[in-house]
Amino acid sequence: MSALEQLPLAGIERRLTERFSVSDAQQVVFGRGAGLLIDLSRRGARIRHTTPVRRGSSVRVSFTCAGARFSADAEVLASRMVSLGSEMSYESRLHFPFIDHQSEKVLNSALDEITERDLRRNVGNLLGWNDSPRDAAASATSYIRCRLHGRWWERKITNDGTQPENGFVLRAQTLESDIQTLCGDYSASDEADRQMIRLMAAATIAGDTEA
Repeated sequence: MSALEQLPLAGIERRLTERFSVSDAQQVVFGRGAGLLIDLSRRGARIRHTTPVRRGSSVRVSFTCAGARFSADAEVLASRMVSLGSEMSYESRLHFPFIDHQSEKVLNSALDEITERDLRRNVGNLLGWNDSPRDAAASATSYIRCRLHGRWWERKITNDGTQPENGFVLRAQTLESDIQTLCGDYSASDEADRQMIRLMAAATIAGDTEA
């Protein structure tokens, strides 16, 4: 029996894990019809679909992630009608009372993929990874080095753009609000995501140097 099955519904509602918004359209099989995954958590999901369902009913949900299939019965916690232009559809909040071991692995992989993609997008926005041309005047030789020591951050102005092992180096023109956000993301990330942040910061500095 999965550990997900052993928690009563009231306990799950009280301890509901974070839901991750699915920014890219993820198609799902919803009962005998189709739907789109809106957000996902380790306990449930929110799905937009065209076939009405009633609160308290059970419906089969399945989708693929990296070639593997997730499939589980879901209890409909709430459902409402939404308008999409001239078409009517429904949006339902679901709870998974039981997930088998294989589907649980697929679910965890999907959540990890969503988390990493969102982190890359957020960090990229903070570092100025967009289609707008760089301001040549912003290509300075001074940087801000942020290093994490336990729970506190050390900041220094430096001419060395080398990324440290316990933090990152940013352009000196980086906004204070962006620095604080990036420090928060870095503190909450595991070592693999921290390395990704350092690599993206290094690529930004290298791009400035080439410009």
